[in-house]
Amino acid sequence: MRIQASRLAVAVLAGAGMPAMAQSAPFEYESDIEAVTVIAPDHNTSGDVESEGILYEVSLDNRFEKVLQNGLQIGARLTLRGQRDHPDRPGFVGMFDGTPGPTGAYSGLSGMAQDDEIGARGSVETAYLELDGGYGELRMGRDRGVAARFHEGAPSALTHAGINNPYLDPDGLKILRTNHDLTGPSAKVSYATPRILGLRAGLSFTPDSEAKGLDRNVDAGHGQPGLSNAVEVAANLSRRLPQSGIRIEAALGWSTAEADSPFAGVRDRVETLSGGANIELTSGVSFGGSWLKSDNGFQSADYEAWEIGAGFEAFETDFSVNYGEAEDSLAVLESEAFSIAASREVVDGLRLGLAYQDETLTALTKKRAGSGFVAEITLNGNFFDFAGN
Repeated sequence: MRIQASRLAVAVLAGAGMPAMAQSAPFEYESDIEAVTVIAPDHNTSGDVESEGILYEVSLDNRFEKVLQNGLQIGARLTLRGQRDHPDRPGFVGMFDGTPGPTGAYSGLSGMAQDDEIGARGSVETAYLELDGGYGELRMGRDRGVAARFHEGAPSALTHAGINNPYLDPDGLKILRTNHDLTGPSAKVSYATPRILGLRAGLSFTPDSEAKGLDRNVDAGHGQPGLSNAVEVAANLSRRLPQSGIRIEAALGWSTAEADSPFAGVRDRVETLSGGANIELTSGVSFGGSWLKSDNGFQSADYEAWEIGAGFEAFETDFSVNYGEAEDSLAVLESEAFSIAASREVVDGLRLGLAYQDETLTALTKKRAGSGFVAEITLNGNFFDFAGN
């Protein structure tokens, strides 16, 4: 696989014309900062749920791009993030004091008793080099795989505290994740084809899934299998139908990796399959859904999750309604979640969101629930940029 990636890099460079490397070409450097605060006051909870009233995240995203005379684009990206999430759910991993046992290789969930609480953390989420030419795009370094990058699904007015694929979780009850992030920000090689008639395909290879990212902490749970030699294959479609004007976005993803755990029942490999779509009508109304299923790396231990939702814009405000369910057979957990949300950019760089969420999480011995309003305040802007030759 490493030999194939090297040949691919040579092909991309050769197809774009290596002599142009010596020619003068413009470059751009841009750094953006984003700060998100999630406020969840006075949630109605049961089942020993400890709600967090205020959570936050700060990210600094740095991009460098140089376009050569022949059109080859050379880029680099470095993203630094700091976060205070729910102290019982670092990197989405969760132990819910139900049926004792290992942690799922994909889900990161377990029925073991809760471990020590975790405070604010920081992480290098992306650090990669990129070559983008006539033969496609090649990335090398710390990054998510193509299965997660190509994800499509239901619209949501919230960006960080939605019921699916959450960054911040006030009640610690969110176990719904369909974005197919098997390896997290581990070092990998990814290739994506050019988009032809709206369709592109991609392949990622991760030798060792060692990432301790803020949203995907690999091998952090009790008995969670270590993953190596992970392969991801994905396809993405983004196309507007010329006659009706309807836009269709869809994705499929499959991944597999070698699994290693001292617990009985571990599989030789973990396999995960996902799909999702979003349809936007000419009226501005959009609806979609996503689904994911993984064997979690153990026998009879499947994790399955799905979400559906719809959204529209009115009075310069984005609205969305979402519902989803998740089930983890290994941790013996079942989840239902509902959200109705709205968000609006009140001034340039400041977006306010408000949602009502109702979530339940049922374990073998206990039912947990949380409901109430969630406010999301997002500040973003340009930190620094520079262009030259």
